[in-house]
Amino acid sequence: MSISRVPLRNPTLFHGWWVAGAASLVALTQVAFFNPVLGVFVTPLENEFGWSRATIAGAITAGTILGALLSPLIGARIDRHGARTFLTLSALLMGVALLLLALIEEVWQFYILYAIGRGLVIGVVNLAITVAIANWFIRARGRATGLTLVGVRAGGALMPLVVLLFLSIADFRMAFLALGVIVLALGVLPPWLMVRRRPEDLGLRPDGDPPDAPSASATSTAALDRHWSVRNAVRTRSFWLLLIGTSQLFMVGGAVNFSSVPHLQDNGLSQSTAVTVITVWALMGALGGILGGELRQRLPIYRALPAVLVIASLAIVWLILVDNAWMAYLFAVWHGLIFGMHLPLTQVAFPDYFGRWSVGAIRGITAPVQFGLNAAGPLVASLVFDARGSFDLILAIFVGCYLFGAAVIAVSRPPSARVPHA
Repeated sequence: MSISRVPLRNPTLFHGWWVAGAASLVALTQVAFFNPVLGVFVTPLENEFGWSRATIAGAITAGTILGALLSPLIGARIDRHGARTFLTLSALLMGVALLLLALIEEVWQFYILYAIGRGLVIGVVNLAITVAIANWFIRARGRATGLTLVGVRAGGALMPLVVLLFLSIADFRMAFLALGVIVLALGVLPPWLMVRRRPEDLGLRPDGDPPDAPSASATSTAALDRHWSVRNAVRTRSFWLLLIGTSQLFMVGGAVNFSSVPHLQDNGLSQSTAVTVITVWALMGALGGILGGELRQRLPIYRALPAVLVIASLAIVWLILVDNAWMAYLFAVWHGLIFGMHLPLTQVAFPDYFGRWSVGAIRGITAPVQFGLNAAGPLVASLVFDARGSFDLILAIFVGCYLFGAAVIAVSRPPSARVPHA
């Protein structure tokens, strides 16, 4: 049965929307360890310590690898215990790491603290948000995921501006302190108060279906509630096609997001203009996240995601050509919107194909591949820049990676058999 043909109930009072709201706030705070935010710190760190761009990008690689190693250990535990504690503790530790980053004097200190924060984002927060939304929503999963990704894009708009503000009135140390305060203020209490493991724990059903009587929507939800174990999922062709295709997104997205600010500055834009462009990009991403969630309600993943990737590849071609402000702002609108659209589609892909019961464990074993490539992307891009003095070649290669990913996902299909949970 197509997800797009199942009507949604009115979710106004459903507790799952409180879960999604809390997850959205944590999603906002995790952006402090996203590549575009570190991209704003590149020039100040270069000036203060004399570090190369590859050295700075190496911290992303270290943190992403740490997260990839954590995720197989954490995923099944989130399935078992729920996302609440994992989200709360992760936000607390991320905030502390940012406060301590304000005190760094040596590159090893920077690597350890940044790696801890980014490792939590990659290996815990992303998994916990995916599991929380997958457990509370089935038919409305795309819409709920779009809501959480509004938090990501809002963070993408807020965090670079905060960094730029404190760089202009103080220095990078005050910028790290400001980010730490934001993370602690917004990321700790909401998940602790709002997030619960599954609707069944509160006597509810996914999507807010009535718990006390069968209904057409509840029956439809049950039909879409696939029960795949990790063991059975990895034996399917669908799993590997989806993994290969979506992995391209992680590699290219991480590299492009990290490289955008320095690339725009290298092409003649001022730092303030480049950061403003990224802010517009993030705001468009918030709209894109909502549109991507709605697109999932209407089209299956294997149609929606390839279409989005083809348009994203054209946006990267445009980025290569950018050499003035209007072209940069057009890129921000274009790529921000389309990048925001692919995020919810990527996040719901594995739950849509294999169900909610083992999604943490399944995503836990995909993360080392996806985030390993995500770690490699910024480092490879920076090494190419250090060797050639330009990001143009690696951006052209990334266009090909996006098109390859689109083709692989287009031939994937959700597995037809409904395997009992084991």
